[in-house]
Amino acid sequence: MRAIIGDSCQNAFKDILEDHFREKIYNGFINDAILPVLKEVMAYAHDIVDALESSNKSPDVACGPGCSYCCHSQIHVLPIESLLILSFINECFTGKQTLLLMEKIELRLQRTRGKSIGLLFSIKDELPCIFLENGMCSIYKVRPFICRAWNSIDSSLCRKIFNSGKFDDEIESSSARNFVFESSRSLFTDIAGQLKLETAPFEMTGALFNCLKATDPLPLWLSGQDILNVNTQLGPASSQVDSLSDCRSFDLHSDRAAQTLPVSREQEYINYFYGKYKSRLAGYGYAGTHSRVHSFVFQNVYGKPIGAVALNEVGTQSRTVHIHHLKAFVLQSGNGTLMLVELCRKADCFNVRLSANPAFTPNDKCSNSDFKVLSEWYEQFGFKGDSDLCRIPRQG
Repeated sequence: MRAIIGDSCQNAFKDILEDHFREKIYNGFINDAILPVLKEVMAYAHDIVDALESSNKSPDVACGPGCSYCCHSQIHVLPIESLLILSFINECFTGKQTLLLMEKIELRLQRTRGKSIGLLFSIKDELPCIFLENGMCSIYKVRPFICRAWNSIDSSLCRKIFNSGKFDDEIESSSARNFVFESSRSLFTDIAGQLKLETAPFEMTGALFNCLKATDPLPLWLSGQDILNVNTQLGPASSQVDSLSDCRSFDLHSDRAAQTLPVSREQEYINYFYGKYKSRLAGYGYAGTHSRVHSFVFQNVYGKPIGAVALNEVGTQSRTVHIHHLKAFVLQSGNGTLMLVELCRKADCFNVRLSANPAFTPNDKCSNSDFKVLSEWYEQFGFKGDSDLCRIPRQG
């Protein structure tokens, strides 16, 4: 079964996850919010999977308590996943349990160092996951995305492959689980990359060894230091990412050069569309009085162009993103509505004001001169005013 196919669908799903991330973290300090938000996104992804499986749109998996065939693999985790596991250890493990865990980690590192994948698989019985206790995961609530993504429709096949000695056999699995959890994992890789933080996955045993040895590794990671791939002694943290309201530097899809200076929410909003939609609208790319006007050709989920819009940041005190042009390519298609819905939805996520002068027909259902009809159309999306319409972002 293949649940969802194609880059366009994956990007659309990541947009949903990104919106959820921003809604949860926007008004808080990222130092305090990043791990709770990671847990919320994990729960949100599980809700999606549960809904698909309960509606029979995705097959049930055979995985369950006591089934631990895949818990003898050498998995790699993201830095943020390591930090979440560490926080769980600090909160839920006793001092004795933590010492025993460290002994287990050191022993496993000694036994795996320098061995090939094939050799490691041949001794997999001797190398269970460091968190596997009596066939159960001791960190189940905060297990990495890859553990959530791995699944099987037939546990008997897992047992057969586990006992066969072949580490490259394929197992039929739920495409929905793979897609949802891999997309979620990719989202946090993108976010960390845009914040100039360590992003590379690291083998979990070594990752937890480095985290447990470090003193308060979360602020170190948020200050831009590597905490997993450690070649030098970690220095004191000087966080470069305290609050998203102070450092507007993420652009999850941008293919443009990384910005060295913080940018406004409004420019970050424009940058989002710069990266998502690669095609430009001819004639709209000039430098205005306040800032440059940027044009974008919108696409639907199948990658087909549906219309165009031009945006720019205006104002100094009350900053706004102005919509210069909004026009669908196909007459009476409703594509203008699709574009404005996305513009407004993202404006709510980025917490930016939008303004528009209704001089273009979004769906070509009326003449360009019918200002009243267009004003009423914009009002449906929360725009208010007499000539220059303005929309305040919705919260919650």
